[in-house]
Amino acid sequence: MRRVRRTITDCNSHHPPVTAYHISNATHGVSLQGYNAQKASFSRTIYVKQIGHAVFSIPAYNETYLITLPNLHIEGLIFGSPFVELNDKTYITSSSGYTAKIDYSGKGWLSGKKNSFVATLYPTGKEKETLYTVSGQWTKSFDITEGTGKKGGLIESYDAEANPTTPLTVAPLEEQDPLESRRAWKKVAEGIAKGDMDLTGNEKTKIEVSQRELRMKEKEEGRGWERRFFRNVDVAVEGDEVLEKLGPVVGLAAEPEKTGGVWRFDEGKVGKTGEKAELKK
Repeated sequence: MRRVRRTITDCNSHHPPVTAYHISNATHGVSLQGYNAQKASFSRTIYVKQIGHAVFSIPAYNETYLITLPNLHIEGLIFGSPFVELNDKTYITSSSGYTAKIDYSGKGWLSGKKNSFVATLYPTGKEKETLYTVSGQWTKSFDITEGTGKKGGLIESYDAEANPTTPLTVAPLEEQDPLESRRAWKKVAEGIAKGDMDLTGNEKTKIEVSQRELRMKEKEEGRGWERRFFRNVDVAVEGDEVLEKLGPVVGLAAEPEKTGGVWRFDEGKVGKTGEKAELKK
C-alpha cells in the first residue's frame, strides 16, 4: 500500500520551550496535532510534568478526540542505567460520546514491571460503566477484556514484541531545512557522540546566539516571530471548539501562560511557504 504522511513540527518558543506538531495520513484521512511543554522537578528521581494536549481527527466520521499528556519520571539513575517511565493518568475523550482513562505505573525501586498500564473505556460521564479494559505492558503484551476484566471474557491479546515498530524514515540531511532538528543540531550531536564537551558547548552556543540575534532584530524592527506552520489561538477571544466541548469532561483547561499560547496547525501557512512537506513511503 502506498501511503503519504506529512509530519511538520515547529519550535514555537524557547522561554518556555514548546513544541507543536502535526501528523497526517492523506490516504486514510486522519490527522494528529498538538503541542507540549515540560516542567521538571527533582527528588530521588527526575519528574517531568507535560503541559498541553493533542487532537486526533477523523473527518470521514466527523469524530474528534482530545488527548491529555502523560507525566514522566526517570528511573534507574542510582544504578547508572536510566530509563523513562510514564506515570499518573491520561484521558482520551471523543466527540462520539466515549472516554478512555489510562492509568500508568511501572518499575520502581523495589517492585513493579516496566511500562505497565490499565485502561478503561466507558460512556463519557459514566466511569463506573466500564465497557472494556486493557491491561499489561505496552512494550511487551497486554490483554483486552470486556467490562472490568474481572468477570468479562478475554477478547484479544496483543504481543507488542512480536509486532516491531516501523522504522523511522527521514529525508537526507542535505535535503532537510536548515532549522530541522537533525540538521540544525548535527554538530552538537556529533560532539556529544564523541564525548567532546568543548565542541558540544561551542556549537550549542552558536545556535543560541544566532537565535538571540534574530529575536533582537525582530524587536528592533517592531515585529514578532511569525511561526511557519502554526498559529496562536487566543481562546479568551476566539474560543476553541475542541477545548470548550471536550476539555471539561477530563478536567483539561488551556494554560497559555505555560506554553506560550494555544497552538493550532494552519494549513494555509503551508501553502504560503511553498514547501512540500511530505514523506512518501
